[in-house]
Amino acid sequence: MSNRTFDASTWFDTYRSAFAPALHAQQEGLKALERLARYQYAVAGDYLEFSVSAAKAAIGAKSGEDLVTAQSALSSNLSKQLQQRAEEFVTIATESQNTLKNLFAEASGKATAATKKAS
Repeated sequence: MSNRTFDASTWFDTYRSAFAPALHAQQEGLKALERLARYQYAVAGDYLEFSVSAAKAAIGAKSGEDLVTAQSALSSNLSKQLQQRAEEFVTIATESQNTLKNLFAEASGKATAATKKAS
């Protein structure tokens, strides 16, 4: 009969290595979520600036022609900003997808290695 002692550190190491990919995925997901929240905050800031500028233009316009000219310029600037924000969003999405793909590849590689080691 073998007399084995309970080794807590081995037990914790096993679970730590088993859940490491999930923990890493969760951390990367939170980073992506924070980045997306900052992006949305920036877009909301762009709209706020546009709204304030449009209100100032409406109040300060001497004639309808001045108002149309000012609003046309403001709309053009907003359009350029939103185009840059759209490109930024594509970058965020692409980087997040690549990170997720790498995490899954890493996790499946570890699982494959553990399976080969066990057999």
